[in-house]
Amino acid sequence: MGERRVGRPIVPREHGAWAVLYGAFLAGIGVAGRVTLPAALLLGAVTFLAFANGPLTLILRSAGNRAPSTERQRAIFWFAAYAAGGLACAAPLLAFYRMAFLVPFAMAAACFLVLRAFLVREGDDRSLSGALIGTAGLTLVGPAAHAVAMNGAQPTGALLWLLLWLYFAGGVFYVRTRIRLVVARRKGATSVARRARWSCLAYHALLLVLIPALAAAAVVPWAVLLAFAPALGRAAAGVRRQDTMLNVRRLGWSEVGLTAAFVLILVVSL
Repeated sequence: MGERRVGRPIVPREHGAWAVLYGAFLAGIGVAGRVTLPAALLLGAVTFLAFANGPLTLILRSAGNRAPSTERQRAIFWFAAYAAGGLACAAPLLAFYRMAFLVPFAMAAACFLVLRAFLVREGDDRSLSGALIGTAGLTLVGPAAHAVAMNGAQPTGALLWLLLWLYFAGGVFYVRTRIRLVVARRKGATSVARRARWSCLAYHALLLVLIPALAAAAVVPWAVLLAFAPALGRAAAGVRRQDTMLNVRRLGWSEVGLTAAFVLILVVSL
């Protein structure tokens, strides 16, 4: 009876979030240039936190909707299980390794979680602003991993967070634009397609100005431009496509490949 109530583990379906999460983590430890046991514990903690997002979303969306009690109980159980796993991984970082510098990271993450919970309750979590806010929260893993690997928060971590958010926000614009373009062409909504195309191009044009400006001001090395180059090229080519069908899985894997290239070049650059 209890096993039927618990059911299968609830896994979040936002597959793009995993690429952001692990891409940011790899960038953090890559820039630090070391892999440590505390970094592995942090990876475990954020992985459990990401898994907890699935049941938490179900709980928030079912509130006031008279969802079946067994489904709600299942979500509560798995949220508690994932939260316990995350706490088990995070506790040694504070209790044993004395990494008090992680407290501000935890407070910032808590703020993003509360904001996301509000967006989920309002049904606005899948909007562009909701996706960008979620991306900002996920990319916090990068500077946190860098701080844990270096055993202390560094100014490089703040710069890393900015670069990670700028890159992955571009991915949000691009994927949403490709989907909207296909839907608009099927419906013959040329004005919608035009707005989607120009919003994506405008953001990437901003990157084309901002990253060289940061390099000219000696905030980042000029080599960082190479990390953004594949994504900029992808956006320029993608918005000109005239597809009426879209292979979402292929699009997702292409984004994973670009993320791997970005992280590798970024690590070498910094």
